Amino acid sequence: MSDIEVKSYRYLRTTMVALLLGLGASVVYHSLQAGAFLASVSAYYYTPAQAIFVSALIALGACMIALKGTNEIEDVFLNLGGMFAAVVAIVPTSRGADYRTAIRACEQADSPTLEQLDCPTVRTLAEATKANVENSTIALLFVGALALLAAVLFYSLKDRRTPGAKFPRWAFVATLVVYGGWAGAFAASRAWFIDNAHYIAAVGLLACIIVVAVANALRRDQGRQETLNAVPGALARSTDFYAWFARILLGAAGVGILLWLVDWISLFLLEIVVAAFFAVFWMVQTIERWRDEPRPGGGGPGELSPSEAQRSGPGSRRPDHDQTDRTVGRA
Repeated sequence: MSDIEVKSYRYLRTTMVALLLGLGASVVYHSLQAGAFLASVSAYYYTPAQAIFVSALIALGACMIALKGTNEIEDVFLNLGGMFAAVVAIVPTSRGADYRTAIRACEQADSPTLEQLDCPTVRTLAEATKANVENSTIALLFVGALALLAAVLFYSLKDRRTPGAKFPRWAFVATLVVYGGWAGAFAASRAWFIDNAHYIAAVGLLACIIVVAVANALRRDQGRQETLNAVPGALARSTDFYAWFARILLGAAGVGILLWLVDWISLFLLEIVVAAFFAVFWMVQTIERWRDEPRPGGGGPGELSPSEAQRSGPGSRRPDHDQTDRTVGRA
């Protein structure tokens, strides 16, 4: 792996943090101008922050898909998380019960509330949202289909060059199931898709973030057991961070969802907490792996370089070295 590729990898990880910070800045600025925060981050789709909201999440999803995870589990769920992030971006959350009631009232010609509603405005907003979702979804489904075909093609070529290479079937099937569910729901009912896809994708994105954090905690714990004899205490600090981070994230997500369901906290607060946890996790991992060097044999960042191996002692290497080479293809 060349120095250019390593730098591209570093900058891609840094870009993800910058995207989250940019989205946060846009949300905070609009909220200060309006004098109040909305019920959820997703509700900013309907504000002047829409351009940053959509573009930041689409770019974040693309970065998650493009990045190679440190092990197969992390890599697969980064892929799936990137897909969910794209759906969160293009399918807005509803504007609440009052908005849905207004739409239903405008659809009923004899509704007694018509005189109190600005039906042209309500209908225009609903139609514009539907048109945006349809256009964006068709575009992403098209790109997704090309990506799935490319994944099969790339691995078929790799099989010819690398004897013994195996196609990651379970990872491909998981990606295909998510893609198929997305396409099927969109084709079956546009109205249902627009009303529900955002929430399903948001839960999926949260689950992927949690799995990535847990996978790192387990990987680090395994790594500590394998390397402590050669390098006493070398991985203890980072292992403890990932383990505690995984526990805190799981606890915070579980408690936060329960509090949101009983209306004790807003969805906005829950989304901000989860985004903050992900940003902290990603920044720490990025800093930790910043000095990783390319291996002469083609290894990627995250594996021990010759200089690191010499400092760490004989026989030391990251436990996910072999696993990384079998990581799922980009979909």
